[in-house]
Amino acid sequence: SAAGSTDINRALLEASASADAERPTYLIFLTDGLPTVGEMNTQRILDNFSSTARSNLRLFAFGVGYDVDTILLDSLAQKHQGASSYVRPGEALDEILSGFYAKISTPLLTDLQLDFGKITAYDIYPNPLPDLFRGSQIVVVGRYRDGGTADITLTGLVNNEPQTFRYTNQVFARDNRGESASLTAIPRLWATRKIGTLLNQVRLQGADQETIDQIVKLSIRYGIVTPYTSYLVTEPQTLGAANQERIAEDQFNQIMRTPTAPSSGQAAVEKAAGQEALSEAEAPAAAPADAANQIRIVGSRTFVLSDGIWTDTTFDPEKLKTTPIAFLSPDYFALAKAHPDLAAALALGEQVIVVFDGTAYQIVSSDTTTAPVKVPTQIAPTEDSIPTQPIGIPTSQPTSSSGDSTSTPTSKSAPICAGVLIPLAVIALFKLLRR
Repeated sequence: SAAGSTDINRALLEASASADAERPTYLIFLTDGLPTVGEMNTQRILDNFSSTARSNLRLFAFGVGYDVDTILLDSLAQKHQGASSYVRPGEALDEILSGFYAKISTPLLTDLQLDFGKITAYDIYPNPLPDLFRGSQIVVVGRYRDGGTADITLTGLVNNEPQTFRYTNQVFARDNRGESASLTAIPRLWATRKIGTLLNQVRLQGADQETIDQIVKLSIRYGIVTPYTSYLVTEPQTLGAANQERIAEDQFNQIMRTPTAPSSGQAAVEKAAGQEALSEAEAPAAAPADAANQIRIVGSRTFVLSDGIWTDTTFDPEKLKTTPIAFLSPDYFALAKAHPDLAAALALGEQVIVVFDGTAYQIVSSDTTTAPVKVPTQIAPTEDSIPTQPIGIPTSQPTSSSGDSTSTPTSKSAPICAGVLIPLAVIALFKLLRR
């Protein structure tokens, strides 16, 4: 208000009441302070707004400065299919807002839904899918079981009219051992987004043991260091189910003992922005510079330095017995030849443990006597993992349920993955991650 007070609850309710009842409504909520009058309880403000906001309303929250309630802003954006952004002191607010408005000024498709036919897809991010705007794309990552050829259906609304786009005969690989180097980042991108989503869940809704377990296992498997997983750099024994369960339990107990951090202030804003960046990442999280001597990313694999040995993070010392192979021996070169991913892993040094096809191979000193080893034969892409057409070009033009050919997307994109690319509307990157 003019007197300097901030009634966030009232402002949100008035904005909600003025929203269009039919067309998509984009509400920009801009604040540089905490609520000071009216309803000031965060949960009641959220409940009040949710009870009045229509399903066609999307809320985009901007927190200016550090004196903002990050729990309130992020919860509003999450529950109403928008996004939250933070403008730090010294950043140009007008430029940020003008760029944002230019992005959302022309929605092309709203209320998006993807159906993968006979493919069982799960753990998909983002979820739910956001609206698609002109000049933008949506990168969808997730997991699937089995594989094969399937028809993908994308549905949504254009000017409040239902539209359906079909992409037939899209190929999902049944075996990822013959993957090309260009695909190796996909699992880490998926893990980056999932970790970011789980961290947001802990911050906004509170911690539980199952969520902390997932964060620990994913961060170790993919070498993504977070505030809860700094042990990747400091803890010498992080591999194996037993060690990871111990670490997750310790982390959960520590969270339970620690007082709840303030939801406003510089630390809260930086934490919120960092976690949001992970959950919406367009590229896999990079290993921090100070962890370069402890963590290495090699293709789709992550290695940690444990007792002087670069060790594959999928290695469980309690379940797998290592098969020794002497450095630079014939078996060593045969193993390197089996797959480019293995060759890159062996290049880490003279002491390496790498897991391939359920076997843990340990590279030992060249003067060590080892028994002959039956190494895997050279892996090439399987026939059913190679599309008959370039990925990204549907086998037939996608069709619209309204029959309006002008809404049919066209493709000028090059192939980018062994999952599927839907031109213009959604890029879906799916990689088979075998359990």
